[in-house]
Amino acid sequence: MSNPKVFINPKSGSIRLTGTVDIVDSEGKLIETIENPKFCGCGHSQEKPFCDGSHKGFLDKKD
Repeated sequence: MSNPKVFINPKSGSIRLTGTVDIVDSEGKLIETIENPKFCGCGHSQEKPFCDGSHKGFLDKKD
């Protein structure tokens, strides 16, 4: 991936990567290749480690 970009949402803590990303296990074996993944930073996602947008309801209640 050339010139990858990372965005960390300051409100939810989610981390979004742009481009193609290889997900590997602890031994470096390829598990899957995904495009533009978004990782959970709030702990509320039902699809961890990926973000499913659950932080939206949590942040609305918090404010």
